[in-house]
Amino acid sequence: MTADRAPHHDEETLVAQLADPSARRRLRSLPGLDPALAERLLDYPEDFLTRQRDLSLANVVRIAPWSAVQAAATWLAAGQAAPALWQRLQAEPDTLVTLAQELAAGSDAAAAENTLQLLVLDPLDPFALGADRRAAIAEAGLRSPHAQARGLAAEYLSESHPARVLVLFDRLVVDSDQRLRAVAWRVAFAHARLAARERAFALLGDERAPLDVRRSALLAAGEYLPTDALVDLLSWFVAHPDPDLAGDAATLLHDMHRNPLIAEAALRSPHEHVRETAERLLDPLRGSPAAGGNRPGSPLSTAEIFEDLVRRIPERKP
Repeated sequence: MTADRAPHHDEETLVAQLADPSARRRLRSLPGLDPALAERLLDYPEDFLTRQRDLSLANVVRIAPWSAVQAAATWLAAGQAAPALWQRLQAEPDTLVTLAQELAAGSDAAAAENTLQLLVLDPLDPFALGADRRAAIAEAGLRSPHAQARGLAAEYLSESHPARVLVLFDRLVVDSDQRLRAVAWRVAFAHARLAARERAFALLGDERAPLDVRRSALLAAGEYLPTDALVDLLSWFVAHPDPDLAGDAATLLHDMHRNPLIAEAALRSPHEHVRETAERLLDPLRGSPAAGGNRPGSPLSTAEIFEDLVRRIPERKP
């Protein structure tokens, strides 16, 4: 009778231990951890997603049957045991890349970002994937529904594989994420300047395009093109009915593209904040010479020079 009850008693004890977080940690740390027990320890994702450092978690990932680890891959990749997951697959790089691509493009934001950080962005390439495999994972990250993951992927590709960004350029410049659009414009103006210019001007001329997409195109054109190429464009947009687009154009006028034609157009803008920028630049005594005004405190004409000197001469007493 006692022998018959022993397994039942052992199972009861194990169930009680599994219900206790501290006991689970002790079980995970066992040097001879059984694969079946390791699989049961994977039933507690909260242990693996904690911020508290716990080296015993990697032990479970190394020992549990691969089918169980694979089933838990999403939340394992999101937590601190993720390095153990990728170490287990390091001898099978193609399998690793396939799983990493699924996670990088998947619905779990933490898993996507952690996967990109560990496998793609670490310059030391700790899992010895090589440039092409890392780029393949990053490309999958561009399909993520999460802006942060897409941005991480784009930043990596922009530096290491700009050609892959150019292939997706038309899609990336209309992405909902401003950071990703900015990366795409930067790469395009650096490596395909004419095509980038044409695309930017086309978006700016499309009044049906989303406002944030057009603003990114305007700012990119302003950042990467010379003033001579932007006079007509900025002269139009400082007077645009939308206050944000007009304001962006006025900022570009003030900060980077001081030109009298643009400043005069801004002076006729329907928006007060744009007109104020133009008035400062065109002020005859305190404005900007490049924009059609004058240097701070510098009289504009000979007559004004004389008047300025007269004002400086103290009145003589009789």
